[in-house]
Amino acid sequence: MCELLDRLQEIEGIRWIRILYAYPERISDAFIAAMVRNTKVVPYLDLPIQHCDDAVLKAMNRRGGRREIEDAIARLRAAIPGITLRTTLIAGFPGETEEQYAELCDFVKTVKFDRLGCFAYSAEENTVAAKMPNQLDEETKQRRADHIMELQAEVSAAREGEKVGNTYECICDGVDDETGMYLLRTKADCPEIDGNVLTPADTPLETGAFYNVTITDADTYDLYGYAEEKLED
Repeated sequence: MCELLDRLQEIEGIRWIRILYAYPERISDAFIAAMVRNTKVVPYLDLPIQHCDDAVLKAMNRRGGRREIEDAIARLRAAIPGITLRTTLIAGFPGETEEQYAELCDFVKTVKFDRLGCFAYSAEENTVAAKMPNQLDEETKQRRADHIMELQAEVSAAREGEKVGNTYECICDGVDDETGMYLLRTKADCPEIDGNVLTPADTPLETGAFYNVTITDADTYDLYGYAEEKLED
């Protein structure tokens, strides 16, 4: 992976490189160093952790546990100040106890991921998990997932609010059909997954072009601002 990042750095015409689906147990110091030295790699990383409780992770057949996850996060944040970290969680996995769920809630409030999605466990036919005992009822699973997202909404609103008044390099994705405003993204926003930066359509912007955008307002997941200037390719 490190060699791949170094080779991608040499390709002309690439402005942003976004790394997705990086397992925490595979995040070595060498990998972090490769991220740092590659000027095209945006300070963003998707960590598919699914849970934080060691017993639940083992039942999910995932490697490592909470200690390895928190260690990877600490090393990333120390080496890349301001890095945006995203993850996806599953609530209501077969056998998940109230105590294990409470640990997951604490984890969300403590780690404070910039981006986080949580889904209620859904049994897929012919999978090992679907045949496990202690399946939770749908109401419990959905309630737990919804509460996790409520906790994350507080974290996200605070994170986005801190960006008001700052100027960010953004790429324009086009016009939002509902609002008529331009949709842009910062380096912290993965397309079709994370939030957007919305700007008025009174000044024409070019889809696929990069602009400096000053943020004037924020809500839970999106930012609002105005484009100042188009950046050179």
